[in-house]
Amino acid sequence: MRVKALLAAALLCFMTAVAVEAQSLPSARPEQVGLSSERLQRITDMLKADVDKRMIPGAVVLVARHGKIAYFETVGVRDPATKVPMTKDSIFRIYSMSKPITSVSAMMLWEDGRFNLSEPVSKYIPQMGGLKVGVEKPDPNGGKPTLELVPTKRDMTIQDLFRHTSGLTYGFFGPGQVKKMYAEAKVWNDYPSNAELVDRLAKLPLAYQPGTTWDYSHSTDVLGRLVEVISRQSLYQFEKERLLDPDRDEGHELLRDRQGQAEPHRRALPR
Repeated sequence: MRVKALLAAALLCFMTAVAVEAQSLPSARPEQVGLSSERLQRITDMLKADVDKRMIPGAVVLVARHGKIAYFETVGVRDPATKVPMTKDSIFRIYSMSKPITSVSAMMLWEDGRFNLSEPVSKYIPQMGGLKVGVEKPDPNGGKPTLELVPTKRDMTIQDLFRHTSGLTYGFFGPGQVKKMYAEAKVWNDYPSNAELVDRLAKLPLAYQPGTTWDYSHSTDVLGRLVEVISRQSLYQFEKERLLDPDRDEGHELLRDRQGQAEPHRRALPR
């Protein structure tokens, strides 16, 4: 059920992100671009069902192919508190979008020849080397598992940070003693600097051997610190100067006007 909700949210966010571009695209019947009206309708039916179950307040769905809009529908409401219907021009906050911005910033440094993807993170951030991995050992008598700390087979690489295979975790997705340690440590509750966050993470065991398991994690936070170390600038300064300011346009001012903003993660109100 959670996976379904996350997929729906991802679809909602992605499709809405291209709504502005859609204004300049011509429309076509699905069959004219090789799609099925019946199958596309299943998407809307699923999202309508999720609205009825109060899993999401509403959604916008846009499907384009060969430069033509074949499907553009809305379901539900923009905000369950106001009951305002969802519209095709609703504005959505897309969560975790600092991750691709940070990743692009790091790739700009890679293009500059400042690092190699295969290099260990510890080359630039020494405290991220020589970490331990927490391995749960079952109790032969059926009791609570014990946590054994074992050496990493190799240090995490910069590539591991990009693809979330560093062995780091967040602490709130799934069970496990290491994840519980992350949650209890509250490493980011007080919004520390990237440098301080990395210092805190270095004191915790990894949840997996680097390179073995994908887990949505603090990997991008460490990648942001890597940008700071290599560029000798704060992450904000680097992104502002190299990535955001050079291509600034009026689109950045959209969120100044909160009218029309959807609240996809606000809980539905009781009827």
